[in-house]
Amino acid sequence: MKHTGTKMKALIMAIVITVAAIIPQTKACAAPNEVASAAIGIDVSRYQGLIDWDLVAASGVQFAMIRVGYRTNATGVLNEDPYARYNLQEAQRVGIKTGAYFYSTAITAEEALEEAVFTANLLDKYKITFPVAFDSEGYKNSANRHYGLDKAYRTALAVIFLDTIASRGYTPMFYNSKSDMESSAYWDMAVLNKYKVWAAWYPSDPFPITTACTYTGVHAMWQYTNKAAIAGIGTTVDMNVSYFNYDGIADAKDPSGAEHVDAASASLVQYTEVSEVVTPNTADLNLRTEPGTASDATIVVAINPGDMIMRTGIGNNGWSRVVLNGQILYAYTAYLDKVL
Repeated sequence: MKHTGTKMKALIMAIVITVAAIIPQTKACAAPNEVASAAIGIDVSRYQGLIDWDLVAASGVQFAMIRVGYRTNATGVLNEDPYARYNLQEAQRVGIKTGAYFYSTAITAEEALEEAVFTANLLDKYKITFPVAFDSEGYKNSANRHYGLDKAYRTALAVIFLDTIASRGYTPMFYNSKSDMESSAYWDMAVLNKYKVWAAWYPSDPFPITTACTYTGVHAMWQYTNKAAIAGIGTTVDMNVSYFNYDGIADAKDPSGAEHVDAASASLVQYTEVSEVVTPNTADLNLRTEPGTASDATIVVAINPGDMIMRTGIGNNGWSRVVLNGQILYAYTAYLDKVL
């Protein structure tokens, strides 16, 4: 009987370990209680530029999913979103509940872990109430580094990120398009359904005219348009409805507080100086007078693969500074390859 009891305890422990691996922590330790109440929110990154968060709060936005960083499609360089700290700080200041996301092009377990640790380290000094999401797109484009990964491997990388986020006390969430998740087309949703799922689907008549997302899998948040107009944001912005909310705002993991970021500093772009010849890896790449896509009036010329141009700087905002016929112009870094 003694040996039988020992074996039984070992079996129970094995089951506990297995269940713990299958069902990760889904609530931040310091977070308020989750409640079954819908909320309306936005998700933002550097593409929205400098945001007036007072106006956003006055518009009725209840939560914001803020991009903290990204790994580039072509080169795999890990970058902090240049507006991440300012957006987290200001959304927190005006009382908007915040979550976050990271754009991943990880191709190894080490890279997925690096992305998750980077994300959690940045977030620890902010009040993160909503989930922290893993976002991976562009894997169907042969020019991108994460093209060609099989579904199981791609899913495993997401799991590494999400489990690491959970271990740091944040609620993990998986983001992707309805079409790529449907019937596990590009992701093993039988595995990823253990996390909260954030589905992107843009009907011609957005919420609330279209009352629900038609993704047939279980999902906790729906990104229903990428063309919303919100006071305080100078560009269009993604809008979301979550099918949950929280009865308060979480405390920061690190109570020492984040260093204050003023608006002027947030909008500054830092360039790493280079002197190299580059060529586009996509057709009709626009060279612009400003590093942004808010207006077509900034487009000077489009270049194509094989066209050579001199790059003089790589910005922390995802844009490269280039020179054409003596004029300083800008192009999106991910669409430029260095000519060896």
